[in-house]
Order: sequence, then C-alpha cells, then structure tokens
Amino acid sequence: MKNTSILCLSSVVLATSLSAVESGVPTASRDYPVCPVPTSQVHLNDIFWKPRIDINSRITVPACFKKCEQTRLPNFRRAAKLQDGAFQGDPFDDSDLYKVAEGAAYSLAAVPNPELHKYLDDVVALLGKAQQPDGYLYTSRIIHGDKAPGRAGPVRWLNEMGGVTGDDSHELYNAGHLIEAAVAHYQTTNHREFLDIAIRLADLIDKTWGPGPDQLKISPGHQEIELALVKLGRATGEQKYLTLAKFLLDCRGHYRRPADIKPAFPDAYYSNEVPLTNLTKAVGHAVRTGYMLSGMTDIAALFADPAYTKAVDAVWDDTVGSKLYLHGGIGSGVGTSEGFGNAHEMPNNGYNETCAAISNCLWNHRMFLLHGDAKYIDVLERTLYNGFLSGVSLSGDHFFYPNPLVSKGGYARREWFGCACCPVNVSRFLPSVPGLQYAVHADQLYVNLYAAGMAETSVAATRVKLTQETRYPWDGAVKLSVAAQQPTRFTVRLRIPGWARNQPVPTDLYRNADAIEPTVSLTVNGEPQDIQLQKGYVALTRVWKQDDVIALNLAMPVRRVVASDKVADDAGRVALERGPVVYCFEGIDHKDKVFSLVVADDTALASTFRADLLGGVAVITGEGSMATRQADGSVTSAATALTAVPYYAWCNRGAGQMQVWMPRELAKADPSPLPEPAK
Repeated sequence: MKNTSILCLSSVVLATSLSAVESGVPTASRDYPVCPVPTSQVHLNDIFWKPRIDINSRITVPACFKKCEQTRLPNFRRAAKLQDGAFQGDPFDDSDLYKVAEGAAYSLAAVPNPELHKYLDDVVALLGKAQQPDGYLYTSRIIHGDKAPGRAGPVRWLNEMGGVTGDDSHELYNAGHLIEAAVAHYQTTNHREFLDIAIRLADLIDKTWGPGPDQLKISPGHQEIELALVKLGRATGEQKYLTLAKFLLDCRGHYRRPADIKPAFPDAYYSNEVPLTNLTKAVGHAVRTGYMLSGMTDIAALFADPAYTKAVDAVWDDTVGSKLYLHGGIGSGVGTSEGFGNAHEMPNNGYNETCAAISNCLWNHRMFLLHGDAKYIDVLERTLYNGFLSGVSLSGDHFFYPNPLVSKGGYARREWFGCACCPVNVSRFLPSVPGLQYAVHADQLYVNLYAAGMAETSVAATRVKLTQETRYPWDGAVKLSVAAQQPTRFTVRLRIPGWARNQPVPTDLYRNADAIEPTVSLTVNGEPQDIQLQKGYVALTRVWKQDDVIALNLAMPVRRVVASDKVADDAGRVALERGPVVYCFEGIDHKDKVFSLVVADDTALASTFRADLLGGVAVITGEGSMATRQADGSVTSAATALTAVPYYAWCNRGAGQMQVWMPRELAKADPSPLPEPAK
C-alpha cells in the first residue's frame, strides 16, 4: 500500500522549468507548511469513529453501489455498448458512481473486503470500456452524441456554465470526482488502471482549456475539478495539472455567457461575479463554494500566491463570523438555491446540505495546513461531530440531504434521492476521517483530533509511533503515548479545543452564556505542564523517547450557548453543548411537545452516559418547564423533565419534532393547547 499523502508532495518533486517561467505560465514553487499524516498511517480503534467506519464499509458503500446498479451503472454499460437503451437520469449522476468508488477505495484500506475489492475492480474495468479513445467520459453524450438531452448541451464542454442552454452540463464536475476516486484507488491499492483513466481525461481537459487562442476559457460550472487536479498533480508529479487547476480558478469573474442566453442562475451563484482574488464574502451555492475555496487554498499554498491567501482568509472570516450554523453547517438557502444567505441570516429551518458540511471540513482542514492555527480544526471538529454526522443514520443506510436545526416532525432520512450527491459523499468522506487527526511540520507534531488508535509518522527525521487512549467525545481524558524510534528533540502540539476554553467558535457569532470556567490539565510522564497556548495549541518541546506519556484532561460540563444579537432567529434562545457535541430535544422524549419547552437560565442540567440509547450517547437531563395555554387564553407553565440527545443522532427513533435552539423564557415558547375533554 502506498503511504502517499494526498495533501503533501512528500517525495514528489515539482520542478519549475525554465520554459514555463519564460512563458509566464505559473508553476508550483512550494507546498503547505503543514503536512497531514495520511489515512493509511492512522488506525483507529475508538468507540466512536471506528464503528462508523466499519458500518460505512459493510453497509453504506454496498448500499450506494446497489442504488447505482439501479440508476447509474446502466448508463455506463450503454456508453460501453454493453447494453441497449437511452440515457436515464441527469448527466451529473455519473459522479455518484465515482464518489462511491472513492469511498470503496478508502474503506478497503481500513477494512479489507475481497468481495468489495472484486466489485470495485469490475467498476473500474467498466469505466475503461466506456471511456472514449481521446479520454472523454460523460455517459449522456457518449450514448446520444449531439442529441444528448437537457443540460448536456449539443456539443462537448460549451455548456459547462450554461453557455448554450442556460444550465450547466457538469462535465468538469463529473471529471473531478472521477479523478479524486482514481487517486484514492491508486494510493490505497497501488494499481494504476483507474489512475490511467483519470490521466487520459485530465490530459484531454488540459488540451481543451488554457491560455492559447484555440483553447477554452469557460469557468467550470460546478466547482470540483480544481481540487481534483491538484490531487492528480500530487499523485503523478505532473506540474501541468496544478497549472490547469489555477487557470480554471483564474477564469472565474472573467467568463461571461453569450448575451442571448438566459442563465438558470446568476453569476453570484457560481462565484463568478468578480475574479476570485477579489472575493471577500461567502456567496453562491454552498457546496460549490466550499469545493472552490478548497481549491483556492491549495493554489494559495502551492503557488505561494498572496492574493489567493488574502481571499480565502477574508471569506473564512465572513463565513465563520456571520454564516456558520451552530452545528457547523453552511448554506442557509435563503434567497438562493442551496446557497449562502446574507450575513447573520440563519433561520433554524435553513438548508445546511450534508455535502456542504463535507466541503466545509475539507476547506477548514486545508486552511489549517496553510496557517497551522487550531481555529480551523475547531470549525472542522464542530462540523464533523454535528452537521456532517447527522447526514447519515446510525444504521448507515438512510441519509439527510438538508440538516435543519428544527423540525415539526415531517422530516426523515431517506435511502436515496433523485440527486443523490449526499449519500455517496458520506460514503467517501467518513473513511477519510483518520487522516484529519495528526499533522507534521519539520520538528512539529500536531495532534488535532482525539480518538483512540495508533499512528506512525516521521518527525524531525525520526519514526514516531503514537497511541491514543480515550473515550472522546464522551470523556475528555486523553492518554497519548509517544514512542520515538530514538531519543529526539521535537515539539508535540496538542490542540486545546475552543469549546474547552469558553470559545464555541473562533468569532463572536456564538458565546457561552453560563459562568462555568472550564478546566484543562496536562502532564508529561506524571509531571504537570503549564497551559500556554500558541494558536490554540500547547507546545511540548523536549527530547522524546520510547515510553513517554502525555495525559490531557479536558473537562466536559454541559454548556449553554447563545448566538450573537445579530442572529434574529436565535434571539431569546439557548442551545446546549457538551464537549464537541451539539444537543437537541426530540418529541419522542417529550410527548411531542418540544416547542412548548423552556430551558431557563437557572435550570440545573446534568449529563449521564446511556449505553442503551442511540448506540451509546451522553444525554443531558434536567427539570425545565412546559408552556400550556389555558381555556381563558392565558399561558401558564409547569415543571417537566427535560432530555437532550446529540443532534447527530436525532430521527433515529422515528420522525418527530426536534429543536436545537430552546426558549429561555415562557414568552418564546409555543404553548401546548389543552387536551381535548374525554368523550
């Protein structure tokens, strides 16, 4: 198995050629300052993520492949002339097969499965048969030629941003997911068949797009190809893919559709109003924007480009300062299709697509690699445990598309969707979580996420084995054993999460509303250490040996959180958190009267672990009050028992009422009507 990081060049050298410099073509001159320890070198055995990764391998990936057998794979068989019939579905459906193939590749690295391995080999072989001799692969057009239906448009590429029909074809979007899947397959199996398919397609795109007089300068419609080309450049060592990724990003803000075309969406939806280096706000479709920002951050690092760095920094400040939901979701959908609304415009029934949560994680991880600041991991962790994880059921075979923070009871996860981007996106992202845990920069080892397991990496030119023991996120006690192959001086940087230091998010968008002072204690080999933070990390510099042990204890009291006064929808309301986990109240625990509940500021709250509930969770309990409307119209309150469960686990006991932001006073509650008289 190749231990090649997707996000660091490792031994791959990207040479800057004289001809490229003379021609003015930009070349990658550096890389991210911080390099992640790849998934292949991190092996979890914890109580939280390991079972979910196993379920993803056993249930989610096979379930997604089964759905693709019904709705996606027949199109590839038709394109390969192995089956008759017309194209079915939407052109972007091709990407679903690629995403679940990527998930299968990661899953096989974590959980070997000969049957799944054989199935994936067959899928790759089919893709090779469907691909055209010049590398083109887009089943709708391969099946129907210039009569391809709908958004495909009459000819290749020209409808990429709706330049012919007004709605984008998704040709480059599909290509991006194929490339990502191929790189994952290559890095987990060391087989080239899938990678060669991706290279042929990428080479075709490289010939088609560029600064030459006969090349296209159309902005990609649905962003994705940019970050994928960066991955391909890393996997192959080919500079041209990185240069192409930057070129495609540079097209944005300059490309305009023909004047006679009425677009399905305005330029803002595509982040195409201004050149990306002038971008300061999070706008447009949330998933597309998240993928684009990930690609922009790649380019900022690889090309040492200060303009791109300035842009992603500004958009991050805008997102986390005014558009980030408490559960880490992005994209309220207000006034847009699946996109960002205005600053602080965050209704609790907002969209918060599962794919957008994934894109938020991908982007924040890259921002950490660029800046080495724990605030980006704080946002990533919040999204990971809440707004992303709610997207999949505990059983691994039902999915949310949107992830609202309130429900009247009519919303539930589904097995599949007509546009099924979320299930397959879950299948590929979940098994990659171990690769978010650690990172290295020269003689600095970053510990970002806490989960039991083992990892191996090199720090200061020495092999180091790491072993974590913890019950996180239910318990904040973490034991980290550091075993250096030989005594070596380096620094271990332990992240102290924002939630453990009275900072729910790294802006003033949310704050704690209680007087609790969280405690953090730290020892090395039993000796207490000072807690001095540098960019959210405690730096432990010493000569590390074979049997050194770090003990970190993060207190996990129940915390009350309130939103900025600028967030009108959350005024007079409070949310509950414990550790990195956001909580909610469900109708099943409160006789379907969730909206009548009041969690006053003086309500005593406690937490207990329930092994028998929702796969094992810490629940929050207390005595609150319930509003009731009397016969004369007045509203009274009576004491009632409260139970809050982790938000990610809601709707796993059937559809029902749910609410995260709870009234702090009776006036904000929705009074329950009096029960009907007995007949």
